[in-house]
Amino acid sequence: MGLLAGCTGGDGGEGSADPLTVGVLVPFSGDYAWVGANVLPVVQMVAEEVNAAGGIGGRQLRVVQGDTEALPDASLSATQQLISVEEVAGIIGPTSLTYSAVADLFVENGVPTVTPTAGTTTLDTQGGEYVYRTVPSDSIGGRAIAAAAREERINGIGSFGSMALMVGQREVYQSFKEPIGSSFTEFGGTVVSELDFRTGKASYESEVQALTDAAPEITALVASIEDSVKIMEAAYQAGYEGSWFLTQDQTNVDFLSQSEAVVTDGALGIQEAPYEAAQADGRAAAFDEAIQAYAGWEETRLFATNAYDAANLLFLAMHKGQVDDGAVDRASTAANVRAVAAPDGTVVTDFDSGAAAISEGTAVDYRGLVGPIDFNEFGDIAAPFSIRRADGDSWVEAGRVRPADL
Repeated sequence: MGLLAGCTGGDGGEGSADPLTVGVLVPFSGDYAWVGANVLPVVQMVAEEVNAAGGIGGRQLRVVQGDTEALPDASLSATQQLISVEEVAGIIGPTSLTYSAVADLFVENGVPTVTPTAGTTTLDTQGGEYVYRTVPSDSIGGRAIAAAAREERINGIGSFGSMALMVGQREVYQSFKEPIGSSFTEFGGTVVSELDFRTGKASYESEVQALTDAAPEITALVASIEDSVKIMEAAYQAGYEGSWFLTQDQTNVDFLSQSEAVVTDGALGIQEAPYEAAQADGRAAAFDEAIQAYAGWEETRLFATNAYDAANLLFLAMHKGQVDDGAVDRASTAANVRAVAAPDGTVVTDFDSGAAAISEGTAVDYRGLVGPIDFNEFGDIAAPFSIRRADGDSWVEAGRVRPADL
């Protein structure tokens, strides 16, 4: 699905009539179709703003979808289609669900890729040349969960001494397992049980029995919304007396709407914390208003701010290539993703301000809605986390964990 009609193309000089094609490579169908529904409208909105201002070097941006279906084989096909047929100038995506299946294609074809969704620890030491991300690694998220579970001042419930890990047998879930477990132990807690389970089962009675036998004070449950509901309801029926800690995929109102409050009340969850500078100057609120009006949302959704920053970084990197070299190509764009977020540059907060500064020959430091995009050598960022507590049909903030705390 293109944002604008026209030919595709990843290269070309100033004044070329061909659009610059950008692929959004995430699930648009299947159990994780919600990811595509959350990310695509943001990328489209930013692209439309760039196009309204004249595009990049006079060329309009065209956004196309690559549906990974959250499956490795489908992801391979979608990625090959974007790279070889659509000839994209860059990609936004993928998710942790399929990153490992397509990672080599990005490098082999030199495709600049900025993912707003892939926290997988697999990427911790693989990015930084072609692949970057605007979402913190699960390594950091896992440590934040462990720290919050150990500290009552953060979670508002208690300082938990023992933990069980219940983790689905998919990469997207397993990525959290080691960081949570090792960090909880490091912070003085004891992991009393590690239960890996097959996802998508009709019943989890045997797994829940093993959990209740272990009698942890808190269980870190890393799973889909559907499996989490099944497990927590079964545990409630079985008389489980411990607390729960959920990851960001479950920390939303959709999860709470699928079960009774008696099952979910008091559960802890984690989300990225709003960037305080973006809140203070009104940018966060302005974005919320803009994307909700554009997409018809009632509230800003998971990964929306990450997608906003990913789109701005990619488009600014393309603009810098146009200004510096008179053309947009994959190699310069990949290098420029890091360059437009240089910590010693002039702070910019959106495409318009960044493009204007770049056109004047000024080095820029993009700081969007997630926070300062200070990439390490592997293209990773750090960001604060908000610890949430389920209360009826909503989540309330219990405390925050900042990178310096970890």
